[in-house]
Amino acid sequence: MLKIDPPNYQYCPFCGKGLGVRVEEGRKRKFCSSCSWTYYPYVAGSAGAIILRGGKVLMVKRKREPYKGTWMFPAGFVDYGEHPKETVVREVKEETGLEVKTVQFVDVIQADDDPRQIGHFIFLYRVEVEDGEMKTDEEENEDISWVEIKNPPPIGWHGHKLVMKKLQEKKY
Repeated sequence: MLKIDPPNYQYCPFCGKGLGVRVEEGRKRKFCSSCSWTYYPYVAGSAGAIILRGGKVLMVKRKREPYKGTWMFPAGFVDYGEHPKETVVREVKEETGLEVKTVQFVDVIQADDDPRQIGHFIFLYRVEVEDGEMKTDEEENEDISWVEIKNPPPIGWHGHKLVMKKLQEKKY
């Protein structure tokens, strides 16, 4: 089990007063005695795509931190009100330029190395895409390529390394 502490907020986001701590539901919770707001930490979500063709998988090379210069599966954070399945369709289009034909849920893994949202869940989907011209989002990524599953390029994210390992072991 991944053990990561939530952010240690010191002030109420609504009234600006200092936060205290109280026990609620058997857990210590940050609490504002001025306006009665309680901080309930929650986990963010992202969605990633496994796009296979023969013995290769489609990946993009990051242009910015975190993990600048390493490779990853097309993925991104779930927008507010968006289902992870919708996220993966959007992210595939943004990061590859390709339209999604089918989406099949594969797994949920927890990210332990993303400083932007530590501990978020990655909803992983196997995706088939329409044939078309590949083009990656040049703000986020510097390259896009079909890479050999047996001999992948450097991958930054721990979760993406795990996905590649499972692909190599034919578990996905």
